Amino acid sequence: MKIKTVEKLQDRLNEDFAWRKKELIDFQMMIHSTKNRTICRMGVALLCAHFEGFLKRAANYYIVFVSSQNLRMSELRINFAAIYFQGNFDSCNETDKISVYSNVLHTFLDCYENLSFRVHYSQDKPLIKTGGNPSSLVFKEIVNSIGLDFTLYETKQKYIDTDLLSNRHGIVHGEKVYITETEFDETLKNILEIMELFKEQILDAAINEKYLKAK
Repeated sequence: MKIKTVEKLQDRLNEDFAWRKKELIDFQMMIHSTKNRTICRMGVALLCAHFEGFLKRAANYYIVFVSSQNLRMSELRINFAAIYFQGNFDSCNETDKISVYSNVLHTFLDCYENLSFRVHYSQDKPLIKTGGNPSSLVFKEIVNSIGLDFTLYETKQKYIDTDLLSNRHGIVHGEKVYITETEFDETLKNILEIMELFKEQILDAAINEKYLKAK
């Protein structure tokens, strides 16, 4: 996959966000029309799934966009080198031999200056993973991993960890957690705002070339 232009990136992000938002709004309408608290519980699980799915897809699309710009690793912020070489460092987790660390470090330094940033993405093998339903800490790691600023979301962590995840975990583990229509509406509103903000943050980074190393 290649995403060569900001316009193509915007199309990808908008398309992925739009179908998720539509499905969630449709579900919200069903909740209000049926007044069924069981359906309301189901809505929380669906919202959590779409939140996780969008974060992963959007972050990976941004990396593919950067990869499609034909840039050298040394021209990019260091987080992209970490993304590219993450597999090489896995061997360091399995040993305490200095020679292994030396070989990995030598490979990194030898390639870093002139190697082009090229990655291969597929839905089955994403470059950025969420590890399931993402907490605010996982979300922060995703944002930092692609070189963006998490400050925008610091006041919104409660919506992720408490209003969404805590209720979702209780529901899927069979606990008697009931959500009112008003509570669902509020959680949906806040999570959609976070998703849209993440989308706009990625587009801003692409437009203003924030993936480039500061000169």
